[in-house]
Amino acid sequence: MVSYTAFSPLPRAGARGGLFSVALSRGSPRVGVTHHRSLWSPDVPRGTFCRTCHAAAWPTHSLCHHRLQRVRILLPPSEGKTSPPSGPALDLDSLSHPELAPARAAIIKELIEVSGADAALDILKAGERIRPEVEAQRRLWEAPCAPAREVYTGVLYEAAQLREGDDVVIFSGLFGVTSGSDLIPAYRLSMNVRLPRAGALKSFWRKQLVRGFLPAPRESDPTEVTVDMRSGAYLVWNPPGPWWDVRVRDSSGKVITHMAKHYRGLLTRALLDTGSDDVLTVAAELGAVAVESDGNRHHLTLTPRGM
Repeated sequence: MVSYTAFSPLPRAGARGGLFSVALSRGSPRVGVTHHRSLWSPDVPRGTFCRTCHAAAWPTHSLCHHRLQRVRILLPPSEGKTSPPSGPALDLDSLSHPELAPARAAIIKELIEVSGADAALDILKAGERIRPEVEAQRRLWEAPCAPAREVYTGVLYEAAQLREGDDVVIFSGLFGVTSGSDLIPAYRLSMNVRLPRAGALKSFWRKQLVRGFLPAPRESDPTEVTVDMRSGAYLVWNPPGPWWDVRVRDSSGKVITHMAKHYRGLLTRALLDTGSDDVLTVAAELGAVAVESDGNRHHLTLTPRGM
């Protein structure tokens, strides 16, 4: 296990044993950051070389002007969703990862049945306030659909401002996984629900994703990095290759819950905009970061500025 911390805005760097420290602040010289010896630990992923111009491909390096597309981002859905006012009906064959269509159809069928039952709110762990949304799911096959990035409108998605072409994988209690461009309806089905036939959705989808879903690193880029923004309920599959998860804490070390979604959304947008696999440097633009590495898995803790 290697621990790495990056403090902002302290202008000093040092190393002691397996713990590395280096200043990463908005105004600090980037040459000193990207070439610091602690960043060359074999346990900390870093930028590579641009395959187009063969220049160093750090996101702030002046030699490379080519955008890299090497980061896959895993997202949870949002509990809050916006129902599309119009759009096509749901077509499972058009969704990404069509191998999951039979499992998706089974869950949709059961959700429609449950939504018409007297115990619907209890089964779906939903409050009386959203009863109309639950009852509307009886006609889920006819509901209008829109891109997932527009249907999911919670705190994380407001900050991430997903656009067409953004490379994200969204985990879902209803669909297992989708892309941001997949056309889906608004729905109410959390991953922590247990359905009468399918059972606990977390267990159901874990089995399905192991059998029929393996978004392995692209053949053209086997060193692709995954950044995991999911909440606990949606940790139903572990990615191959280098893998970062993200925690958000305040300056006292207390875990932030609601606002963590906001900062994960901001980090999502920043990573998509830079197109870089240098997760550490991109995250440091949002505040102080600390990393604990264990093989391919890296636990990044972000303390946003002013918190």
